[in-house]
Amino acid sequence: MYAYFKGFVADTEEDALIVETGGIGYRIYVPKDMIINYKIGTEITVYTYTCVREDAFMLYGFSSKEDLKLFKLLITVSGVGPKMGLGILSAMDSMSIRSAIITQDSKLLSSAPGVGAKTANRIILELKDKIDPSELLSYSDDETVNDAVMSLRQEAYEALVGLGVSNIKATSALNEIEITEDSKIENIIKLLLTKI
Repeated sequence: MYAYFKGFVADTEEDALIVETGGIGYRIYVPKDMIINYKIGTEITVYTYTCVREDAFMLYGFSSKEDLKLFKLLITVSGVGPKMGLGILSAMDSMSIRSAIITQDSKLLSSAPGVGAKTANRIILELKDKIDPSELLSYSDDETVNDAVMSLRQEAYEALVGLGVSNIKATSALNEIEITEDSKIENIIKLLLTKI
């Protein structure tokens, strides 16, 4: 129904942004990192999914079309509703989710709140053929390089969470640094800890 909203952040809530556009404030449920990154008064474009139920009309929003596309894929999985889909995208970045599905890492997926082992396995089973590995290519067109980078990202993420860092902070820190196939995991973790 609504493809996107372009306006400014009028207010923030625990799980939503109030985006004002055309004199109207829309409550849009968003991943936690958007609530952290977008302060009141910030101009914003939010790509949205409209959920219409008998008792509610809800908007779910994302900062990129890629995140919205992944959200729509997640909610096609039986047992995964919009709330859980949003929770998964709040717990880790979309690249980590895609990587976990392709590499069949149910442990990483089940680290998201409300996602048990059975649900994580169902997500992998139903989406593994729908995620294009080329979507993960961000540093190079060489697939082996991409695999190395993704492996380092995942290892670093798990190390941070193991040290007691929240999923959101770990994801946010990973998004701030560049990882190449030549990066050493020890150096990545040291750099990440300076970002937290």
